[in-house]
Amino acid sequence: MSPKSVAKKSGPGGGAKSPAPPLIFVDAIEDGRARLLLGNDAFDVPAALLPRGAREGSWLRWSMALAPPPPDADQGSALRAKLGRDDDGGDIDL
Repeated sequence: MSPKSVAKKSGPGGGAKSPAPPLIFVDAIEDGRARLLLGNDAFDVPAALLPRGAREGSWLRWSMALAPPPPDADQGSALRAKLGRDDDGGDIDL
């Protein structure tokens, strides 16, 4: 069975509503990872991202929204930039 996007029909005023978020199938959950199927595409995510009660065989409605960066985002981007500048691409000494 392959997940399909579900589109809402036009509302009573004749205006089209935005399509419903796509449906995602939970194919497997193993070792803290969930394998999800979106149409013919399979991808893994941390199982902690799944909603409570989701299990193998569940269908999920996928939706995301843009959010403003957290207040400390500038610190993280500065650290990533510094680490990138300091990385010579060589082996890591442990």
